[in-house]
Amino acid sequence: MLNLESVFDSSKNAPKRKAKIIATIGPASRDPEMLKRLIKAGVNVFRLNFSHGSYEEHKEALDRIRKASTELDTFVAVLQDLSGPKLRITEVDDKDLVIQDNANVILRGPASTKSSAKCIYMESVNPSAALEKGQPVLLADGSLVFEVIEVKKDEVLCRALKGGKLRSRIGIAFPDSALTLPAATEKDLKDLKWGVENGVDYVALSFVNSAEDVKGLKEEILRLKGDQRVISKIERKSAILDIDRILDYSDGIMVARGDLGVNVALERLPILQKLLVEKCNSRGIPVIVATQMLQSMVTSIRPTRAEVSDVSLAVLNGADAVMLSEETAIGQYPEEAIKYLDNIAREAERRFEFEDFNWPIRRGIQQSVAEAVMFAACGAADKCKADAIVACTETGASARLTAKYRPIQPLYGVSSRIDTCRRMCLYWGVYPILTKSTQTHSDEILTALKQVQLRENLPNGSRAVVTGGISARNPGSTSILEVREMNFR
Repeated sequence: MLNLESVFDSSKNAPKRKAKIIATIGPASRDPEMLKRLIKAGVNVFRLNFSHGSYEEHKEALDRIRKASTELDTFVAVLQDLSGPKLRITEVDDKDLVIQDNANVILRGPASTKSSAKCIYMESVNPSAALEKGQPVLLADGSLVFEVIEVKKDEVLCRALKGGKLRSRIGIAFPDSALTLPAATEKDLKDLKWGVENGVDYVALSFVNSAEDVKGLKEEILRLKGDQRVISKIERKSAILDIDRILDYSDGIMVARGDLGVNVALERLPILQKLLVEKCNSRGIPVIVATQMLQSMVTSIRPTRAEVSDVSLAVLNGADAVMLSEETAIGQYPEEAIKYLDNIAREAERRFEFEDFNWPIRRGIQQSVAEAVMFAACGAADKCKADAIVACTETGASARLTAKYRPIQPLYGVSSRIDTCRRMCLYWGVYPILTKSTQTHSDEILTALKQVQLRENLPNGSRAVVTGGISARNPGSTSILEVREMNFR
C-alpha cells in the first residue's frame, strides 16, 4: 500500500522518463531555436499535421527537425498525420464571428463560399444527404452545438443550442448520422507520396473505419517502396467495433479523443481509452493518447489540476506516448507545456507498478520465440539486478517487444540503422543508440555494450541483459539472451 508521506520523497525518481512525448509543429514551434528547446525539454516525436500547411512549409519543418536532432546528437521521429475525410466548414468572412445561442443557422455545401453567422458552408459534403430532423451537429469538437430543425434539398436549417466563436475550417461532426467516408482521400494519397519521398518515420491514418482502411494504406506504402509504420487513429464508433482486426494490421494506434468524443458519448470516453490502451499493451504495439492533454496551456502558463490528473492517469494506465496538439502548434507557451508534460510523466512513473503491470495476464501469451525471449529477458534483469537491458535490433522489433513487459531497468535499442533508431523514439522506455554495422553476432553484442556503457557513463562491472538475433541472416528475428558485464572504460 502506498505510504502518503512517500509521495514527497524524490529519491525514487526514475532515471529517465519512459512514456514518450509527441509535439505538433505549427507557427508557435517551427522556429529552429524553438525546435531545439522543445527537444531539450523532452520531445521524442514531432507531428506534422497535414490538415494545415503547404508542402513547402512541411518540408521546411522536417528539414529543421532533422538538423536540430543532429546538432543535439539525439534521435527524434517524425509522424505525418494525414487529414482524412474530416468534415470542415469553409473560411469565415469575419475572424471575430460569433453565433449566438438559439440563433437559426443554415448549413450548405459543398462550396468554396465563405461562411457567415447566418449560413455555414461545408467543404466536401452535402449536409442534406447526411442529416435528419432532430439530429445534433457539433462544431469544433463540440464547442458549438446545433440541432437540425428542417432538412431541405440543398440546405439544412439548424438552431444553435450552444453558440460560440466560429473559426475558419473548424471541424463539423454529425454523430448520429449514418454517413460513412473512406479513411484515405485523394489528398491523403498525394500527401502520403510526399511523406514516403521525404522519409517520414510514421504515418497516421485519420478516421479509420475498419481493418481494410489500414491494410489499404500499408499496401500503398509498399507500392511507393516505402517502409513507414502506420498509426491508426481511433475516432469513430465503427473503428471501436472492429478494433481487434484493426490492431492486426496497425503498427500502433492513437486514441484521438477530440473526434472520438463527438462520435461517442463523452462519458464513455475514459473507459474506452483505458480499454484501448490495455489492448495495445497486451499486443506490444504503441498506443498514443492525444487531444486536449494540456489544452489550457494554449493561453495559460500553467495547466489545470484536471489536466495534470488526465496526463498522469494516461501514463499510469500504460500509454506509450502522450501528445500535444494546439498547445505546441499555436499555443503561447509550447516549451513550458512540454516541460510540464515531462514532469507529470516522470512523477507518475515514480509510482508505476512495474512488477504488477499486467504481469499475470502476459505470462501466458508468449506466442513466438521472440516474445518468449523478451519475457525471459525482463525476468532475468530483475533476478540478476541488471543495470540495463540491451536489445540489438535491425528493425526495432526486439526493443518494442521488450518494452511490452514494461521493465524497470533502462532499455536501450541498439541498431546500425538510422531509420530504426528514429522509429524506436515512439516505443515506451526505449532509448535508441546508433552503432556500427558488424559481421558477427559476438561483435554486435560487444559493440552494443560498449556504446551503452560509454554513452550512459556506466561504471565497469555494470551488468546488462542482452537480447537480439543474428541480424545478418534474419533481420527481425530474436532468439538470443545473454547476461554480460560491461568493462570498456
